[in-house]
Amino acid sequence: MPHSSLCKAPLWSSIATSIMMFLSIPVMASLSSDTDERNKLSSSKQISLPNSETNSFSINWQWTDREGKDLKVKSFFDTELVETSLQDSYKLSFSLSNPIKAIHTYLTPRLEFAIERINFYTPDDQDKITDIRYAFTNKADSNASQLFWQAYNQYQNDAFYHLKISPCVHPDNKELPCVRPNYSQLFYEYRAYLKDIATQLAKQQSFITAVDNARHWVYAIPDREEHDNSFFSPISVLKTNEADSDEKALLLATLISQLAPKYELFMLYPSNSIGSVSPVWLTIDSKSGIEGQRIMINQNQYTVISGSKIKLDKMLSSNTELISESLY
Repeated sequence: MPHSSLCKAPLWSSIATSIMMFLSIPVMASLSSDTDERNKLSSSKQISLPNSETNSFSINWQWTDREGKDLKVKSFFDTELVETSLQDSYKLSFSLSNPIKAIHTYLTPRLEFAIERINFYTPDDQDKITDIRYAFTNKADSNASQLFWQAYNQYQNDAFYHLKISPCVHPDNKELPCVRPNYSQLFYEYRAYLKDIATQLAKQQSFITAVDNARHWVYAIPDREEHDNSFFSPISVLKTNEADSDEKALLLATLISQLAPKYELFMLYPSNSIGSVSPVWLTIDSKSGIEGQRIMINQNQYTVISGSKIKLDKMLSSNTELISESLY
């Protein structure tokens, strides 16, 4: 029975140093509504981005299952949801392409405000913080310095959550920045938006049939070229009608979690993946009874339900380290 190696990445150790070096460049915009940053990304040939139109849209898909039964899936997504999804896609793409700049953009105004408040409450006879650069280069036991680092650690965690990214260890040099999409966070945030589609797929003879139809439907979406510096959120995938491997895996996971909620899902990908990971496999607890290739994760048996079997066999035979990321 093949095994995968579980690898959990810590925060990269050089982030404070990298941000401190970047502080010479003033970046104050908010990523969640930064039109200028969106325009810069749109004009870049290196980054693949979804269409910037934010109008509502409908999907109406029809196909025939293995038993010859005609199936139909239809749903409607309003303008507000499309805009939210588009913002997430741009935010993620910017963060995957420029992780230090993205985090600095979020941190700078918050740390400046924190320093202002810390200095306000620090007595005049105690050391105060001159500016952010001073705070980074003069870490001390003073009350002001300790409060600054508490604020920094909190805002750093907030930045990852806001940007919807997770830190990782760069395979070439652990001192280099490395981030990936926070697949679990995206899974939870978009799961409810796909409930209507999951409900339609659930109207089958069994949940196994429903899962098979979900797999068929998602993998009928045309492939787009793999890009490690961009990521389309699930609604953007449906609007553009194209997706790469991790985007399809996440979309499929949001559906299957509602068709078979009792069974744990893992995303599986090489540990040397940076940014939007590739290749990707989605696995489900083998107790579900779903057929497919079996693999051991955390001493439990899982069934691979998406991704290339040939590529997975090659990874396993070469003892390539794989990360197994639990979605819920």
